[in-house]
Amino acid sequence: MTAQVVVLNATLEPIGVASLQRAVAFIVKERAQVMLAGDGTIRSNSLELPVPRVVVFNDYVQIPHTRLYDRMPWTRRGVLDRDRRRCAYCGGPGATIDHIQPVSRGGESSWLNTITACVACNGAKGNRTPAEAGMPLRFEPRVVWRREVMMLAVEAAGVDLQALGLAR
Repeated sequence: MTAQVVVLNATLEPIGVASLQRAVAFIVKERAQVMLAGDGTIRSNSLELPVPRVVVFNDYVQIPHTRLYDRMPWTRRGVLDRDRRRCAYCGGPGATIDHIQPVSRGGESSWLNTITACVACNGAKGNRTPAEAGMPLRFEPRVVWRREVMMLAVEAAGVDLQALGLAR
């Protein structure tokens, strides 16, 4: 399991999630400092520091804000993350991707045509639309933007930005 560390800009605005190794490199190179530490320490011959959960850059890092508002390319994992791995039909845990308009009937793999489904619901729906199968969606699919992916990654890293007073 790879630990994920939330990275904040000098303005305390979240800008992403980094691996533990990369976050430690930021600290060692004195580009960032630990804002919130987890349990344990990292030791080497010349260094001992707390395991970082949140690091903050010492200097402002220019990030094109337009990049945060780009559409993400469609991926299976992206759909599962967007729907928080919940079945759009029954609300239970979901592990498969279902095409609302089946591929065999002209449907495409896109944000607005795919949802997360459990194996049972995906099989029950089969090669039909939700209306034909009598299986209404509990939520509508939506396009995913880069900023949302970044915020989901922060959430997955187990850091509550509101508790730190950083969420807007």
